[in-house]
Amino acid sequence: MSTTMDTVERKVGVTEKLMKREEERLAELQKRKEEKGNDVSALDGVKYFLEKFNQEKCVILDSLEKIETLGKNERLLEFDRISQRLQNLQKFHSDSTMFLPSYDVRQSQEALANLLTRVQEKREKLFPKKKFAFSSKKKLAKSEEKKIENNDAIEPPVDNEVQMADCTVQEKSHASIEMNEAMVLKKDVSLINNHFSTIKVFGAPSTVHMKNLSHCVVIVGPVSSSVFISDCKQCTFVLACQQLRTHSTVESKFYLHVTSRAIIEDCSQLKFAPYSLTYPDMDKHFVTAGLDKSKNNWNDVDDFNWLACDVHSPNWSILEEDEREEFKF
Repeated sequence: MSTTMDTVERKVGVTEKLMKREEERLAELQKRKEEKGNDVSALDGVKYFLEKFNQEKCVILDSLEKIETLGKNERLLEFDRISQRLQNLQKFHSDSTMFLPSYDVRQSQEALANLLTRVQEKREKLFPKKKFAFSSKKKLAKSEEKKIENNDAIEPPVDNEVQMADCTVQEKSHASIEMNEAMVLKKDVSLINNHFSTIKVFGAPSTVHMKNLSHCVVIVGPVSSSVFISDCKQCTFVLACQQLRTHSTVESKFYLHVTSRAIIEDCSQLKFAPYSLTYPDMDKHFVTAGLDKSKNNWNDVDDFNWLACDVHSPNWSILEEDEREEFKF
């Protein structure tokens, strides 16, 4: 009886060992299958990245080659699109490095660096920073000599496109000025060297240029193309436009409706909030200007002095809701 029981137990033991070995074999097969699947998935991911990366790189390079054939305003918009594509490509690369082989990471990083250099060189060529020089032989006007004697600042030179605007408000201080549709419809507007003033522009102008404003409140209805701002400080701007370009401006607030996006350069301490203007003919002026009222990229700000795509620029921020104002007329 004992011998029979031993035989049965041995058979059971052998069977259990065989079953265990089979389970281990099946588990090993499943593991290899999963590893193979992961390898295929990783290879597919790398292939997709390389195809997408090279495709976007070629689009950007092609756009850089063609941009010089465009008119001035079109160049600004196209360069805005190129900058956005480059930012998107940088983010795509950053999100993909976790599964890329080190070789592909290095190659794509080098390609991005070269691409960034090409974009910066093209920007400097198409939109150079203006340099002002005064001849030592040229005598200053008496009014300028007086300003120097009194330690007052001489107003900076004004760009030709600003001087040649159809409608201009300049050299105003502690003034309140309103420009209506009859004055500005489809025209270029310039606001130059104004201080401690409130300026309202209602009526779908073509473009608006602002230069050397301080302590001003500038309220502008829909603009059909771009608003250009430079050398301003401690101002409040209420603007609706296709594109905003701001240079050398500090300590200012923007209540913005922009259908493309805002670009800043050499700026600091800027705060942005959504457009908060209402006045009787505003809806009509949105239509006249060709702006999409439902599309507002007020918080999509591109700082040309800040290239890190994964860290927010220190030069601009969102205006807190409890600090925002409403503008109604």
